[in-house]
Amino acid sequence: MTREGIRRGCRALVCIGPLLFLIAGCVSVPRATNELEAARAAYRAAAADPQVQARASAELELAGRDLRDAEKLQRADAEPARVAHFSYLAEQRARIAQKTAQLRAAEAAYASASEQRDRLQAELGQRERAQPASGGETAR
Repeated sequence: MTREGIRRGCRALVCIGPLLFLIAGCVSVPRATNELEAARAAYRAAAADPQVQARASAELELAGRDLRDAEKLQRADAEPARVAHFSYLAEQRARIAQKTAQLRAAEAAYASASEQRDRLQAELGQRERAQPASGGETAR
């Protein structure tokens, strides 16, 4: 390649390079925005679940607080890392709320089953005591 060819290539790169960076910058979505959307979706899913509202309302409230903080930070043009951090916290707290509700529902079902078992065992004991002894004893 000649010197003139190298110069043309460099000029073309200098002219086109910034344009490529500009296009790439417009196409990419900031990481914090993606995480904020994921947090919103997780919170909506948790808030829509009646079990979460009934059994994990405190956990859901914490998720909502972190989501509001993330949204405030984004509106204030805070550092994307801070927005991403609070978004992450909100998403995880929403998932914790869902799992907590599932756990508490399982605990309630277990307690109910235990009560039913105890009641049935008591009934069985009463029936056994109420039946006359039979079998081994005969009248003389």
